[in-house]
Amino acid sequence: MSVKGSKTTCSGLEWNTMIGLITQLKKDKLYQDYLLVCIGSYVGLRASDLLKLKWSDILEKNKLILKERKTGKSRIIVINPNCQEAVNWVWNNQPRKRYHTADNFIFTNRKGKSISIQYINRRIKNLFIKYRVKTDNPSTHTLRKTFGKRVYEMNEQSERSLIMLSLIFSHSSVAVTRRYLGITQEEIQDVYLNL
Repeated sequence: MSVKGSKTTCSGLEWNTMIGLITQLKKDKLYQDYLLVCIGSYVGLRASDLLKLKWSDILEKNKLILKERKTGKSRIIVINPNCQEAVNWVWNNQPRKRYHTADNFIFTNRKGKSISIQYINRRIKNLFIKYRVKTDNPSTHTLRKTFGKRVYEMNEQSERSLIMLSLIFSHSSVAVTRRYLGITQEEIQDVYLNL
């Protein structure tokens, strides 16, 4: 947990590490944790938007229509088939509770109420310790950065991918996105040396 006013940074996970983690969470039937890591990494939402998702927003759908809480901007997000499959699996396999309806939040406490960002950050930190996932300062940002890192890598670490991520993340510039993903000047110079 950070001290108010201080700056902490976290890093994204390697994609294979994330896949290994969600595989284990699914096997252990940790339904909310499984979906949190899966949706967070495949969709790249801010924690405030992620925690306000309702089943009806994403269940049996291939697009998520969202008004971002921070920016007020509307977005249409195509849902990856692997993410769709995870949502459907949890919906069909999670033990039914009285608040397990399509109109309820996906991420809830035992009473069916939406959980806080602080709680989920503690939960992620504990999961990463339990499953021996190595990363700096694990939090909900880790999931968003995992998404960003994957997009950057899948697009051959191109400037175009940084422009796309800048738009997706609603960053003010590509430089902010570069910093957000932890791309250093040395890594940029290495690109030229590796041609």
